[in-house]
Amino acid sequence: MTLARDLARPYPTVRVDDDAQDAARLLVRERLPALLVLDQVDCPYAIVPTAQLLSALVPESDPLDPLLTLIADRMDDGSQETLSGRSVADWLPRRRTTPGLVGPEDSPSEVAALMRRKDCPVVAVIEHDGGAVTLLGAITANVLLEHFIGGP
Repeated sequence: MTLARDLARPYPTVRVDDDAQDAARLLVRERLPALLVLDQVDCPYAIVPTAQLLSALVPESDPLDPLLTLIADRMDDGSQETLSGRSVADWLPRRRTTPGLVGPEDSPSEVAALMRRKDCPVVAVIEHDGGAVTLLGAITANVLLEHFIGGP
């Protein structure tokens, strides 16, 4: 029987105090579906889909108001300055939800249910050892889909 530990893969992480611009570059370079953020003691702090992080760079515009759209497009040139000097914690959405966490013994169906509930394409696989938490890896929606359909 396949368990979460079998599906977990190494996944790039950042810490809450890391530079937001470096985190954005990591997302782009690795083509990640979400940012996996760790706290100061390397515990998962947040898992935020890339699309949610875009809201900090691209203000919402009203598709019915061409002036607002024009202003937003002009602001596009300043996106790098928006992240400059900010930490990852500053970049995260204000209403941060707890990350999707599963244990190594959880089933693929339990992982899929959590992804649906959290509406996030990545969950972290963690192991508790007393008071310590160890990140074993992450499971992406693509890995989970591959498991369910039997390969690429």
